[in-house]
Amino acid sequence: MTAAVTVPDISFSGVAATDGLDWQPCHKVAKGWYEADTRSECVLVPVPLDYAKPDGRKIGIAVSRARATGTRTGVLFTNPGGPGLNGVQVTHAWLHSRLGELNDQLDVIGIDTRGVGYSDRVSCAGIPHDPLPPNPTAEQVYDNAGAWNQRCFARDPELFAALTIENVARDMDTVRRLLGEEKINYYGNSGGTIVGAMYRSMFDEHVARMWIESVMAPVSDITARAGVAEADERNFHDFSAWAAQRDAKYHFGATAQQVESALTGLRDRFGYEVVSMATTFLPRWPLVAAQLAELRDSGQPAALAPAGRTTYGWADQGNSYAETNTAFMCNAIADEREYADVLRNRAELAKRFPFSGGFTSGLDRCEKWPVPGRVWDLKPGKSELQLSAHEFDGPTPYPWAKLMQTRIGGNLLTVPDGSHSSIKVNQGQCGTQLVEFFRTGTPATGTCPGESMESEGEPGNLAGTLSLNGCSGSIVRPTAAKDEDKALLLTNGHCAPGDRPKPGQVLTNQQTEILAEVRSPAGRGLGFITAPKVLYATMTGTDVLLAQLPLSYAEIEQKYKVKALPLADRGPAEGQPITVASGGLTRSWECQAEAVVPLLREGGYEVKQAIRYAKECDTGPGSSGSPVLDARTRAVVAINSTSNRDGKQCAADNPCEVDSSGVVSVHQGRGYATQITAINGCVGAGNVLDLNREGCRLLKP
Repeated sequence: MTAAVTVPDISFSGVAATDGLDWQPCHKVAKGWYEADTRSECVLVPVPLDYAKPDGRKIGIAVSRARATGTRTGVLFTNPGGPGLNGVQVTHAWLHSRLGELNDQLDVIGIDTRGVGYSDRVSCAGIPHDPLPPNPTAEQVYDNAGAWNQRCFARDPELFAALTIENVARDMDTVRRLLGEEKINYYGNSGGTIVGAMYRSMFDEHVARMWIESVMAPVSDITARAGVAEADERNFHDFSAWAAQRDAKYHFGATAQQVESALTGLRDRFGYEVVSMATTFLPRWPLVAAQLAELRDSGQPAALAPAGRTTYGWADQGNSYAETNTAFMCNAIADEREYADVLRNRAELAKRFPFSGGFTSGLDRCEKWPVPGRVWDLKPGKSELQLSAHEFDGPTPYPWAKLMQTRIGGNLLTVPDGSHSSIKVNQGQCGTQLVEFFRTGTPATGTCPGESMESEGEPGNLAGTLSLNGCSGSIVRPTAAKDEDKALLLTNGHCAPGDRPKPGQVLTNQQTEILAEVRSPAGRGLGFITAPKVLYATMTGTDVLLAQLPLSYAEIEQKYKVKALPLADRGPAEGQPITVASGGLTRSWECQAEAVVPLLREGGYEVKQAIRYAKECDTGPGSSGSPVLDARTRAVVAINSTSNRDGKQCAADNPCEVDSSGVVSVHQGRGYATQITAINGCVGAGNVLDLNREGCRLLKP
């Protein structure tokens, strides 16, 4: 199965003229693009599925571009990682990072690699697993997963076999040629580092400068996973010593050995969920300690997410990351096709790293993968290369960067923190060195200050909150609702899947799916629930979205052991203590409602009676849609919606305040909430939303 793509007629031989690409505004051609983004332009580029057969099947590769704002000197290709994460929207998002400073001279280019996002891809959604017998053996589980892998692969064997990092590099070089560029600059983080390393190995003569951050290992085998297990084991011992000093609070033991024994027993009951929490780095220790204690006391494990959607092209960005990432990695792993491979590797790691080794992520993802793996052939080059790595990074352990440097060369900058891929947003020395490297080629060595390694603290009570795709939300209960009524999901209108509401627009009864993960009081994921329809969404006057969930309030309480949050009839007054509870970020902030703003203007949108937080509520990306709670009653009095990031006036992600006299002011760094008090008046019997109901003050279509 493959997507039909509409692409310009471009030759694959030689260098095509730049005007051969039919660039279109992304927000006009790509469903779900940011309406406020008028700078990004998009095109679908045809490439050979198999470069050994240039006249054979073609697939479409989605490319985006933000043209340089000043004197143009070249291009900066970007990749957000995975490998297999969507890349075209990075063009817009990273313009707000330190990379955006380079856009005065460089066109910023984003690419959805083959198999990803708007590019040609294949989804395995809807493929069922064979039923397993009661109490299956490990080998039966392995065989079951292998059978599913083979059925998934069979949906498009040619495309799955062609999902290799080498082909991604060839696709990038095709785009380079079509742009008419002799050399490119490149920034990639996490999974994007292997893409960059491969491109440089194959096309070094076409690289000007390359920075790769949070570096993957140059191999995808047990050597790489040993690095993960080693870092996890170190974090586990450090965390156990920390928890032992707080036995009065968490009750895992008064010595590190007692804590390690207790957590090993918990691991034996619940598996990787425990390993993933107990091996995290310092700032999140209070969070995971609370979550581990909750898991121990409740015995309620987390649930897995359902599969993604199956549409293709500009009509939908889709979600095929799991399938694509598996293909990229398994097509580069030489073994682990058979159960004996996994047993051997797992036993070796478990012997070296007793707590984490037997549960290393990704160890058994290639069950019966139908094609043999080809090990990455990475080589040194002559172009300017910079690596950076975070000392306590979990997803890409620091030793991986040393391995990569040994393989391909380059300078290495060490960041002594536990973050991942954060240099591009660093406002200090690290981010300055990134910009300076691309401007002048100045290498970066030694260390630079990263994020704080101080404890983030516990999350507070997150019961009733939800984690959405890139946003937060909550399960809310209007005043008149009954236990048997279907529950309501509340988040921001700008978190709507697909096209967000335009200024002045109201969306009602939209058939779409919103996938939400239900949070426990300590912020653990308890399971997934899908809202099949958006009842109401707008970003004008207020910024809200209401969707109906398939379960009643009673059913949610019975299944997840959490209660819905009551909707208040009145917003917070100035000086009122509030809590912003983010299910998406598994954290909360406590502060006061500092001011009620007559009018908040952002891009083409206006919100009335917005709430400005005191500085302690330092919310940011991912917290959109978080319920704002009355600190005393836990009733929802508003929804977190935006913050002024850069000090700009009335622009996207930079709202401005307009007072009753029309005077405009900007409060950089401050967050804002939007009103929800009109919702109660629009919900009647049966929890039915009725915009014509007497007393309903929500904006009507």
